[in-house]
Amino acid sequence: MKQQLANILKFLFFLSIGILLIWLAVKDKTDAELLNIKGALEGANYFWILLSILISGLSHYFRALRWKLLLKPLGHHPKTSNTFFSVAVGYLANLAIPRLGEVTRCGLLTRYEKVPFVQGFGSVIAERALDVVCLILLFFLTLTMEFTKISGIANDLIFIPVTAKFNQLMQKQLFVIVACVLLLAGIAAFFYFRNKIKNLMSGKLKGFVNGLWEGLLSVKKVNNPWLFIFHTVMIWLMYILQVYVCFFAFNELKDLSFVVAMVITVFGSLAVVVVPGGTGMYQLIVIQILTTVYAMSQTGSFAFAWSVWVSQIVLILFAGLLSLILLPILNKNTEIEIDPETLDLNPRS
Repeated sequence: MKQQLANILKFLFFLSIGILLIWLAVKDKTDAELLNIKGALEGANYFWILLSILISGLSHYFRALRWKLLLKPLGHHPKTSNTFFSVAVGYLANLAIPRLGEVTRCGLLTRYEKVPFVQGFGSVIAERALDVVCLILLFFLTLTMEFTKISGIANDLIFIPVTAKFNQLMQKQLFVIVACVLLLAGIAAFFYFRNKIKNLMSGKLKGFVNGLWEGLLSVKKVNNPWLFIFHTVMIWLMYILQVYVCFFAFNELKDLSFVVAMVITVFGSLAVVVVPGGTGMYQLIVIQILTTVYAMSQTGSFAFAWSVWVSQIVLILFAGLLSLILLPILNKNTEIEIDPETLDLNPRS
């Protein structure tokens, strides 16, 4: 009874978070803009929107399979269903608090598959680091294909604002002085407390660090590297495809190329990193790219950006909430209570 009540409360909590995010994104829109959003969503060909949702779900599936490959060298063989459900709940948790999803999905795998938390968390950090590398590679690939257009976007959205902000800060003498003082204080504190730091690195903390490091090194220990690469490529291919197929939902955008979808995926990913769920910023970046770089109308760009974003939020809410319900049902005999004091901080593969 208590578990069912907890699941209901989780369901209501994350549902309210999803509703809040959508409200925050539209609360400052004018009546005319809201009518445009409504008209765009009503006029879209929902076959392509639904196909985009399914493709996005496949990216979660390939991520779950890749995670299994990372855990295998550590001596763990979780069920695909549990890794998939944990990934889905992780995306849901990230809507509420940035990076909470990584902790949440590792906790779920500890509860239902007895995977030591520090090992699971280390593998997730390794996975995220790999995603950053993939994003950088995709950026340079799109830069090669669309150099003139991409360089303009990068200058307008990244380099110019960052450079201007940095120059503005450096012109403030107080900022420079405070930064230097903090740096020197940090170095002095390190040398002063180095013996205490060394003592802290023993015992449980040492075990935690070792387990985390073992998880990080799981990428090097993957038994089937080609399958690992295949899953990684499929994850990012699904990310691009989920954007590309949405072009066909709108008559104005249906002739845009796959490369344009790559551009939107790269810069849209940056928006999601900066703002949880990319709320507001994703739409802003996508609209600017389509209108200023590819000469699409405001209406068409606005419709597309909102359709893609809403479809992804719908998937995250549906898959995450469904996973919260199914996980305890499908793992009745394997669930364990997680006690932070008794976590195995010296895991052995």
